[in-house]
Amino acid sequence: MTRIAESINLDYNATAPLRSIARAEALHAMDMVKGNPSSVHSFGRDARSLLEGARTRIANSLSIESKRIVFTSGATESNAMVIRGFKGPVLVSSTEHSSLLEAQDDVTLAPVDENGVVLVGFIEKWLHEHQGHSLVSVMAANNETGVVQPVDDIYALCKRSGAFFHSDVVQAISRIPLDLAHFDCISLSAHKLGGLTGVGCIVLKEGFPLNVLLRGGGQERSYRAGTENIIGICAFSAALEEATSAGEYASWRNVEELRRMLEAELMSTCNDVIIIGKNAPRLANTACITMPNLKAETQVMRFDLEGIAVSAGSACSSGKIKKSRVLAAMGIPEKIAETAIRVSLSPTTTKQDIKRFILIWNDIYHSINTNNDKKVSMA
Repeated sequence: MTRIAESINLDYNATAPLRSIARAEALHAMDMVKGNPSSVHSFGRDARSLLEGARTRIANSLSIESKRIVFTSGATESNAMVIRGFKGPVLVSSTEHSSLLEAQDDVTLAPVDENGVVLVGFIEKWLHEHQGHSLVSVMAANNETGVVQPVDDIYALCKRSGAFFHSDVVQAISRIPLDLAHFDCISLSAHKLGGLTGVGCIVLKEGFPLNVLLRGGGQERSYRAGTENIIGICAFSAALEEATSAGEYASWRNVEELRRMLEAELMSTCNDVIIIGKNAPRLANTACITMPNLKAETQVMRFDLEGIAVSAGSACSSGKIKKSRVLAAMGIPEKIAETAIRVSLSPTTTKQDIKRFILIWNDIYHSINTNNDKKVSMA
């Protein structure tokens, strides 16, 4: 195999490339910001105007009131603010992002079925046993498998029992229809949409008991102390506007066709290929695929040598490849789970990119079988 000159990014779920419109907005903000938005002089007022303008743009993109937005450093902080210190019983799905699973020790894990869909009956039973002030958190779409959860049904159950419902919608926003009226609180991250890293927000309804992690100043209505990242927030507003446009929504249908093509080709090549969560609703761009007899970390390196970026599960482990808690929660045996990679496409992915991936996948797969056959004949 020879490395191709131009690299192909099939790890879109880890981070979206910076959008040109977000870059332009960030550069404009760099030129404009000369003061602290909490200062009362003219420089501060100008900075405040820029900040609130970006907040309004984000609110308009989400069709909500701007006062519902609390800016943070990203979804990890947002998730921690929601979960940590909640005064009451907490239930989260067992396939949540680690920023939720590790935010608080005393939580109940809701199991999922073999396709990764949370068991709504378990949530209903738990809510019946914990009437009133409780919290349920289920992500709208999984970052590793792309499996979409029945968030509307869960919200309805929570409302009947008086519970709050939170969702990490980082991977779902702009890719699938979401009725934000069906959430008490959501977490968002800018860089998953083509904004800058280090910026995110919480969107909450009035009355949601949001925990304050950072104290000291009165920023963000005293929910989150610290001078706001105006440059990142302005870029965030531009990225979200473009991501939620009608044209981009339509582009995800083409992405789904490419993902289906990829999966069909691999399954026709190898009967032992497993598409994780294939029988559940999934994001248009996400495929979690096993390659028999080759560990995921080796696959990632082999693809990288060929100029193709894929990942082994979540990209939030400081470069470390760990056992997937998501696949374990789905009941997938470790021997199979350790061979699973995540391929996540983008609106700029082309049919040629997919054909190149399939070609390399086949080369790697057949090289394994050839080596295994040689070992057997030598034995």
